[in-house]
Amino acid sequence: MLYSVAPPKGAFYMGKKKKPHLFFIYLTIFVNLIGFGMVFPLLPFYAREFHASEALIGLLASSFAIAQFIFSPFWGRLSDRFGRKPIISMALLGLSLAFLVFAISNSLTWLFISRFLQGVFSAAALPTATAYVADVTTKEDRIKGMSNLGASLALGFIFGPAIGGILSSVNHQLPFFAAAALAILNFVSVQLLLPESLTKRSEKLVIKEGFLNFKQMYHGLRGELGSLFILIFLWSYGLSNNQVAVPLLGAEKLNIDASMVGLFFSAQGLVSALVQWLVVGKITNKIGEHHMAVLGLAIMAIALFLMPFSPLPAFMALAMMSLALGSALSRPTINTLISKQTHEGQGTTMGVATAFESMGRILGPLLGGILFYQFGYHSPFTVVAVLIFLMLMYVIKRKKFLKLEVSI
Repeated sequence: MLYSVAPPKGAFYMGKKKKPHLFFIYLTIFVNLIGFGMVFPLLPFYAREFHASEALIGLLASSFAIAQFIFSPFWGRLSDRFGRKPIISMALLGLSLAFLVFAISNSLTWLFISRFLQGVFSAAALPTATAYVADVTTKEDRIKGMSNLGASLALGFIFGPAIGGILSSVNHQLPFFAAAALAILNFVSVQLLLPESLTKRSEKLVIKEGFLNFKQMYHGLRGELGSLFILIFLWSYGLSNNQVAVPLLGAEKLNIDASMVGLFFSAQGLVSALVQWLVVGKITNKIGEHHMAVLGLAIMAIALFLMPFSPLPAFMALAMMSLALGSALSRPTINTLISKQTHEGQGTTMGVATAFESMGRILGPLLGGILFYQFGYHSPFTVVAVLIFLMLMYVIKRKKFLKLEVSI
């Protein structure tokens, strides 16, 4: 049996006493994404040293998201049973090991093992950190905690590629040694300074319901959280689709090189971080979470639809930053809604949500490339924009979010 998780008494609510504790949660997510960001732009070059084909490079890149998809529900269940702190600690140790393996790999096989391990332990970090925030925040302050968590993700994505590029100019292995050291330092900080947030644990752990939990995902889609899980999938699919579609669009239509596309993605990350830090909490307090989620996803859909019509690089950059705005408004809000409505443990629920998000990361780049080459450069953007709009129309028509306002 799983229990809804109640916040600990008195000490850890959003306020002066709790912020130092959440700092290490945000740092965990930052370390997770900065490591991912270091690896992401260097991966093709690193793999080419071992004579990997384009297909193998694509599989190597997607192995991270595949591992996340498989293991996220499992880690979420573990955190509901044994607590958040042990799982976060294991995630940081595992990430450090995975980065070290990547740095010293002498074959393509070991690169695959390392990349898969990065996904496995990233799957432990993200849902558990999200559950921790849900544990220690009140319903009124939860959106602020989720927004700061999202900003940590965005900052990792901003600084990761830049740091990786600088360090790789000294030595290709150096970024991965640095990421491993950063994970170890965060592990020590968590051990010394992070208190456990879970006060009521699950009575038992059913291992067979952890890995590849299609049954639970299926029941989740049929339950009260179904529309929210679909929205977090579409959010992830839309952004991941751009990792392939945007560089291809820039090269084919606008004749821009990889360095300019990289600057556009960095600008996206900066917009996302600033909006989640400074804007989301204030606006959400005025209009409510369900309106904010709909607004953010609507902005994403419009930006995606307009992007292939960009006549100049500046218009494409503006569309990408608009997409970042919509993403920053919607993701923390959807996570907040999921955490408020769940009747199971926060770790279990966030694990399933992360599995849907990972599925979007798997399908986004894959389908983005296929649609681009089969149906033209408009198709990857148009398809995801239409899917988001159709889902929003369904949500608004069925008023799926309205019941949440009563429980807040």
